[in-house]
Amino acid sequence: MKNKPNPIPLAMVLCDMVIDDRKTGKKSLVGIFSNINATKVPCIHPRLNVFISLTEGNGEYAGKLKCLYVDKDKTVAELAGPILFQSPHQIIDFNFELCGLPLVAFGNYRFDFYCNEELVISRKFTVSQRKTDVQREE
Repeated sequence: MKNKPNPIPLAMVLCDMVIDDRKTGKKSLVGIFSNINATKVPCIHPRLNVFISLTEGNGEYAGKLKCLYVDKDKTVAELAGPILFQSPHQIIDFNFELCGLPLVAFGNYRFDFYCNEELVISRKFTVSQRKTDVQREE
């Protein structure tokens, strides 16, 4: 499994929701973002989606999505599963819906996606402190 080339990433997008139109096969990404505002940390982000599109794969790969708090090099979430390409010409779109993502502190985070333990694509995002009404008046 390690000797074959990794798939080529076409996209990695963070969003609130992915709508999959069963009639047309088209996907709509709703609420694309790179920043999460929180009033306090640690906290739990209720729901987000990580949409990934890959091509040029050959056969089966062990896929893994990791979310890291970059400032402390701490893994906060990890999901894994198989990916199967029927042909290298195939484009595979898939979506990870994460409910209850732990956000341990304000700062820099990153989603990393691996195939057979090799990094394929990354996406950064930040967690910022949301201004409350009291903070705005000061």
